Amino acid sequence: MNRTVTVAIALAGFALGTGAIIWLGARHVLDAVLQIGWLGLIYVVSWQLAVYVLLGVAWWVLCPGVRLWTVLWARLVRGGGQTCLPFSEIGGLLLGARALMLGGVDFARAAASSIVDVAAEGIGLAPFLLFGLFTLLTRNPGPSVTVPMSIGLGVLLASGGTAFLFRRELANLLRVGTARLLKPWVKDAPKRADELQQAVENLLHQYRPVTASSLIHLLCWCGGGGNVWLAYHLLGAKPSVVDALAIESMLSSVLSVGLLVPAGLGVQELTYVGIGGLFGIPAHLSLALSLIRRARDIIIGAPALLVWQALEARQLRKYPR
Repeated sequence: MNRTVTVAIALAGFALGTGAIIWLGARHVLDAVLQIGWLGLIYVVSWQLAVYVLLGVAWWVLCPGVRLWTVLWARLVRGGGQTCLPFSEIGGLLLGARALMLGGVDFARAAASSIVDVAAEGIGLAPFLLFGLFTLLTRNPGPSVTVPMSIGLGVLLASGGTAFLFRRELANLLRVGTARLLKPWVKDAPKRADELQQAVENLLHQYRPVTASSLIHLLCWCGGGGNVWLAYHLLGAKPSVVDALAIESMLSSVLSVGLLVPAGLGVQELTYVGIGGLFGIPAHLSLALSLIRRARDIIIGAPALLVWQALEARQLRKYPR
C-alpha cells in the first residue's frame, strides 16, 4: 500500500473519529477525559509500560544473547510506529526490526525474530479472542458485533493455518521480496535474503522459545484487558474484570480485520462505543476511554521514536554514504 493511500485512509479514520466525538457531544467526552486527571493518566501509562516489558520479554526469548534492554526499546519503537505514525502494522514491524539492528543485532536475526514474534503474538491472541467471543455470545448480541469479531477470529485462524500449510512457499516468497526490497540499498541483497529465510526457518523449529513467547503474549493480551478495566473505573464505569477482558478481546478482533487502517483511526473509537454499549457502559465514557488510550500510546511511543530518530541521525553522520 503506497503512501498516498495510507495517508488517505488515516485521514478518513481521523474524520470518522472526530465525527463520533461531535455526535456524542464533545463536551461530555472532554469532561470524561478530564475526570481521570493527571494521576489517573499516570496509572494507565504505568500499567501499559508494564505490559510493554512483558512484550519485550516475549520478543527477547526469541533472540537469546541480545540485551533485554535493547529488545525492550525496539519493542517500544515498534509500538510507536504502529500507534503514533500513519503506518500500518507492517510499518511498525519494520521500524522495530531496524531499532534492534541499531542496538547491534545483525539484519537476519533482527528481522527473523520480529517476524516470529508477530506470529507468536497471533498464536497468543487466538485463545483470547475465543474467550471474548464466548463471553459475547452469552449476552445474545446482534450480528453487527458478532459478525466482525467472528470474521477477525476466522481471519486469524485461517492465516495461521495457511501459513503453516504453505510455510515453504511463504519462506521462498519472503526471500524474493526481501531481496527486491534490499536491492537499492545493499550490494549483497540476495545473500541477505537467503540469511533471513534460513533464520526464520531455524527459529520456527525451536518450539520451546516460540511456545514461551506465545504464552507471554497471551498474558500481555490479558494485561491489555486489565488496562481497560482500570481506565473504565477511573472514568466512573464499573465493568467486571471478565467484561473488561471481553471488551479488549472484541476490540482486538475488529482491529485485526481493519489491519491496514493506520493506528486503527476511527475504527477503535466506534468499536469501543459499540462494544461498551453491550455491557451497559455509556457511549461517551467508551469514547473517552479510546481517547485516553491514544494519549497513553503517544506518551509511551513518541519518546521512543525520538530516540530512534536521534540514533538514526548519528548513524548517518558516521556513515554518510
